[in-house]
This record gives sequence, C-alpha cells and structure tokens, in this order.
Amino acid sequence: MISLSNIHKSFKKHQVLKGISLKVGKGEVVVIIGPSGSGKTTLLRCINFLTPPEEGEIEISGVRVDAKNATKKEILKLRKKTAMVFQGFNLFSNKSALENITEGPVIVQKRNKSEAAEQAKKLLDSVGLSDKYDARASQLSGGQQQRVAIARAMALNPEVILFDEPTSALDPELVNEVLSVMNELARNGVTMIVVTHEMKFAKNAATKVVVMDNGTIIEQGSPEEIFDNPREERTRQFLKKIN
Repeated sequence: MISLSNIHKSFKKHQVLKGISLKVGKGEVVVIIGPSGSGKTTLLRCINFLTPPEEGEIEISGVRVDAKNATKKEILKLRKKTAMVFQGFNLFSNKSALENITEGPVIVQKRNKSEAAEQAKKLLDSVGLSDKYDARASQLSGGQQQRVAIARAMALNPEVILFDEPTSALDPELVNEVLSVMNELARNGVTMIVVTHEMKFAKNAATKVVVMDNGTIIEQGSPEEIFDNPREERTRQFLKKIN
C-alpha cells in the first residue's frame, strides 16, 4: 500500500535522511522510534511532501512520485491519500470543533456542507466529544484539541494517517485520552504511521516498530522483537535510556 524507496533529505550540508526504504501494508500501524535528531519527523513529512525529499520514490495506493521529477499535480494527488496530525493541533482557535472538522471536506474536497457536518458529528462522537460540537477550539483542553485534530484527519477519508508526536505537547494527565483514541483507530484497522516517544502505545498498538538513528533505519520488526529481543546494540542503548 505504501512504499518508500531510497529517500534522501538534507538541510544545507546536514544529511538528515540517508536512503530510507520502508513498506507499510493496509491496516498496519507502524510506529517509528529513535533518539531525537534521528530523522523521524523529517521522514514522516517527506511522505506527503510537506518536506520534499531530494531523492527517492514514494508510492501510496498506486500513486507513485519520483522526488527528483515531482510535479505539483503529482504531489497534490499523493497528499490526497494522506492526513496528518501534528504536535501542535493546528486548529482554527476562533472556529468550533465542528467547523474545524468540516473545513477540509467542504473547501478542499468540495463536499456537501450538511453531509460533512453529519460526518463531523459522528467523528466527534467517536473521539468522546459529543458535547463539544459548538465549543471553540480555544475553549478546549490540549487533549480535547488533539482529539478534534484526529477527527479532522479522519474526516478526509485518507488512505493513511500520519502522526507526528501527537502527545508531546500535552500535559501528562491528558496523554492517555489521546492514546485511547489512537488505540481505537488501530483496532478498527486504520493505517497509521506514528512518530512517538510513547513506548506503551508502540508495544500495545503497533504491528511494526521501526527504529531510526542518524538518518537510517537500524532495525524493524514486531513490538516483541524490538522491545524484548533487539538485534542492534544501538537499539538496546536507546531503550535502556528511555526506560
């Protein structure tokens, strides 16, 4: 379903990604872990060309883009296959939860307003915010805002949802309410690629864990393989430090 092949990215003279290749199947939950500065977020942003890679190929459900020759039309087509949940929520603070969710389907996808609103209500129900339809984003807690952001991503009916450390900006007591929504998505077979420091989520929800260091994938496997019997010494060092 998703194939990354030989992805390279540099910022000035600093090479951040050094030939990353990765495959993700439909319904998989791939969690990317590793030390800060290893290239995790850059890789995630390269998938939908928010950060354009300099070399390599990205394919999502039959849409293939060659980084060196990518056209705006191809990039737009690829982006339509994805939705992204950021660290900082990125909601319109003066709009209601409902309006934040319907914005994309109505304006970008040209969908009917009433149908988009009905879908948004169902999505808010699904993330435990059925009493917050009309609440402005600025009136919501960080955990509630992130749940709205997840509902907004789901409203686009993407092939894959990309999560960039979705709990890192939250107070510790709010983390679980977001992770519970993500766990539910995983149980429902939603394809996800997640950059996170939440090892409990990686252990419980991931179908595959990818370990990055210094711009490369150093190993990947099931949660049991990575957490219980890592092959690489660098992985063992990382897990020991965070545990």
